[in-house]
Amino acid sequence: MSEWFALEADALDDLTSMMEQYGAGAGQIVDDILHNQGAQLIKDRIAPLIPSSGRTWKGKGRSASAAMPASFQQDNAPQSVTIAARNKYHYLYFPDDGSNTVHHAGNLQFMRRGAEDASAEIIDLCLGKLTENF
Repeated sequence: MSEWFALEADALDDLTSMMEQYGAGAGQIVDDILHNQGAQLIKDRIAPLIPSSGRTWKGKGRSASAAMPASFQQDNAPQSVTIAARNKYHYLYFPDDGSNTVHHAGNLQFMRRGAEDASAEIIDLCLGKLTENF
């Protein structure tokens, strides 16, 4: 199991079984759900977990916690989606993984926790769509 993401084994077994029963085209249905509704669910679950620094000064842009989920970037691949904070919000890497904890409240794992929180609903969406088209 990946260190970044954990799924309930039973739910994953159910999805795998349904995909096998469905046959050809199941992967495309799962990809469509994952890359659209699933990715949005993940972004929506991560956004409230992002810490706010409370820093303000004249000319300072919006904080990451205020800018998300709209500012996340998404990379789609077969049977996967990667949600990342890039460009001016790339600094979120540091409080998420715990590096540079002298200055940040580190090891918050908000990206992983948000993805895990959305996983059950994403699997339900996939199962529902596969069952509907079966």
